[in-house]
Amino acid sequence: MPSDLVLANRGVVDSFGHVSMRHPDRPDRYLLSRSRAPYLVVDADIMEFTLENEPVSHDERALYAERAIHGRIYAARPDVAAICHKHAPATIPFGVTGTDLRPIFHMAWAIGASIPIWDIADRFGDTNVLVTKNEMGDHLAHTLGSHRVARMRDHGSVVTGATLPWSSSPQCICKRMLNCSPQPSVLARFAI
Repeated sequence: MPSDLVLANRGVVDSFGHVSMRHPDRPDRYLLSRSRAPYLVVDADIMEFTLENEPVSHDERALYAERAIHGRIYAARPDVAAICHKHAPATIPFGVTGTDLRPIFHMAWAIGASIPIWDIADRFGDTNVLVTKNEMGDHLAHTLGSHRVARMRDHGSVVTGATLPWSSSPQCICKRMLNCSPQPSVLARFAI
């Protein structure tokens, strides 16, 4: 079962989230579904891409516009074997206000002690906040640095892992953590 479907069934990714993994035999490539809602992904939807985010086979299937997130993080981080990108509404206020999103229970260690915020406007100005160019993906990868998770201002988050389960586990942890967090009262102190 593709990870997209697992995370969609857990309510972790929305209709536009996506999960990839580095090719097990070709570290200069990665595997990502064609563009479709995660809860519809089947094995036949998986495609192979270069780290420049070009499909290896030239078929006519629709591609995710934000695949630059995946290829450019893999290019910058040889230790990363899997990436999950999501647009969880509960995480967006933490990126907009600059409020720390920190581990608040014992299993949350997987997200790391600090989570950087990437703001596309810092370098690319007023955009639709989608990471559609390799330069944007490179900038996001730079902000991510050695962290496992990065918040994306006005957008969502990206999570990396050394294995596919490790890239999806922090997504589940973040969702659980946000469910037990008093975020409205905490965030009310900050101007947006």
